[in-house]
Amino acid sequence: MNKPSVPASPYLSPPRPRGADGEVRKVGVELEIGHLTLERTLEIVREAMGGEIDVQSRTVGAVRDTPLGKFKVEVDSKPLQERRYLRPLEALGLESDSSTAQVLEDSVLQVARELVPIEIVSPPIPWDRMHELDPLWALLREAGVEDTRSSVLHAFGLHFNPEPPDFHVETILNALRGFLLLEDWISVASDIDLSRKIAPYIRGFPESYRRKVLELAYRPTWDEFVDDFIQDNPTRNRPVDLMPLIAHIGAPGLAERVEDWSLVKPRPTYHYRLPNSEVAQANWTPAADWNRWVQVERVAEDPALLRELCKAYLETTDLPLRMQRGGWVDTIRERLSLPGAPAAHASTG
Repeated sequence: MNKPSVPASPYLSPPRPRGADGEVRKVGVELEIGHLTLERTLEIVREAMGGEIDVQSRTVGAVRDTPLGKFKVEVDSKPLQERRYLRPLEALGLESDSSTAQVLEDSVLQVARELVPIEIVSPPIPWDRMHELDPLWALLREAGVEDTRSSVLHAFGLHFNPEPPDFHVETILNALRGFLLLEDWISVASDIDLSRKIAPYIRGFPESYRRKVLELAYRPTWDEFVDDFIQDNPTRNRPVDLMPLIAHIGAPGLAERVEDWSLVKPRPTYHYRLPNSEVAQANWTPAADWNRWVQVERVAEDPALLRELCKAYLETTDLPLRMQRGGWVDTIRERLSLPGAPAAHASTG
């Protein structure tokens, strides 16, 4: 199969393209997809990126030794990865490799394909090389991949894991502020799918917490920032999940205070998980969603603009902005000269 050509998709530069070490900042990309099997997905990743397939189980694999590093491919469910569905049979004395267990496993994985996504996880790559992943999205589309828009049951997401430009608490706090100010615009501009809004994975930050951190007099130490964050957000299920970064930097007593702490993987990144997975849509790449994150960083890195927008937000009525979305979205769009909502998508099946 020849690799299909893909249209040029500009990935905007963040305002601070290099980290404190002088190196180009890296970003990992995670994409949840449907319909394809783990085996077929691994083949497509290898075809697009090179390397060698490493199958660890029927739910976990990788493509290693690519020019960009190791790509992980797995069924995005810990119970399935750990084969917990076989425990009743094992309790009866049946081996996990018995014919009965294999029949059960075939059935479970077949049903899971309708609900549980395959997740493709790229290695951290320089942000200015993200376009090198675009042939992968085109090959997935050619193979008949499904995405968020393909079914009302698909609450599939696209995640970015950008390295912060540094690890100062002010930098991290301002990035969070930038997101809180732009979140409503991003939700409208991205047309976040209803299936994702009602699923637990990207629940919004409490309004009281938003207003606390948008107050410019709020200047916490790192431990104070973590304490306040966890008090109102003791979960990974936020559109910007700071738990991997908090775990990487460290703070006291995290395991006792954070839900499902064992699932948190320390990483020197923001875990931005708001966008839909739209890989099945014609000519799609993650560029538009990445560029919206860049807008977040641009606000975060512009002190005068950040002060202006925080002040404007806090001067609005105490009624949560989710209930008066249009007004704030219009304010952000006009102030930053940003595009509005996209054309309506076809209805999902």
